Amino acid sequence: MLMCMFAKQTNGACIKPKAISERKLEMGKGIFILGTDTDVGKTFITAGINYILNKNNFRCCSFKPVQTGAFTFSGCRISGDMKFVKEMCSIEEDYVNMNSYCFIKEVSPHIAAELEDVRIDTKKIINDFNALKENYDYVIVEGAGGLIVPIIRNEYYMYDMIKDLNLSAILVSRAGIGTINHTSLTWEFAKSKGIDIKGIIVNGYNGLYYEDDNVDVIKSITGVPVISVMPKVKTDNTDDFIKQVQLQYEKNINIDEILKIFG
Repeated sequence: MLMCMFAKQTNGACIKPKAISERKLEMGKGIFILGTDTDVGKTFITAGINYILNKNNFRCCSFKPVQTGAFTFSGCRISGDMKFVKEMCSIEEDYVNMNSYCFIKEVSPHIAAELEDVRIDTKKIINDFNALKENYDYVIVEGAGGLIVPIIRNEYYMYDMIKDLNLSAILVSRAGIGTINHTSLTWEFAKSKGIDIKGIIVNGYNGLYYEDDNVDVIKSITGVPVISVMPKVKTDNTDDFIKQVQLQYEKNINIDEILKIFG
């Protein structure tokens, strides 16, 4: 994603971002999208929640505190994650306001930062999040990897960030084999850190009998409501791909369940 910090540090040629709207609202609410592991579909679900809220006339925006695996466009860093969310949901906010740190190497955030000799400032992340909350009804915060991913080596982890942002979480898990263990362990560790998982979204469902059982067992073990079971969607490049995905969001993400999460 675009990040003015890099323009300042490297004299990059990034276009100066527009200021966040000065329209003042009652401070918005946030939720953290947590995954059982990498590539579980956090971005896909983040986009879905944004889409459903915006479709129901709520002002909603995504926030990605730390992104790795960025690409460059016109001298600026772009996050594929936020690009997907912006295009899927027609969000007009500038990339730079949706992302605090953006690194090129697709590795754990603490390594990516070290490779670029950048010290992540947790206060910047909190301030950037609060700036979005001042201008949106809801801010959907997407993590990187799982709950124990290091952000600053030996000092600061994903669960620290969730607590510092004072957020509850939605846990995104897989539908297939292994998900009972991964989901239950993540839920148990989150609970030990005082993080409240409000709901679980099962992603990549193929309609198999053991996936149905996985959902039932996860609900039984955790006592956390499964608020959506999202089918596996082919990510082809057809012209109507965005519309296909949006239809799946509309079919499988219930606005009332999402609003209930926020309280």
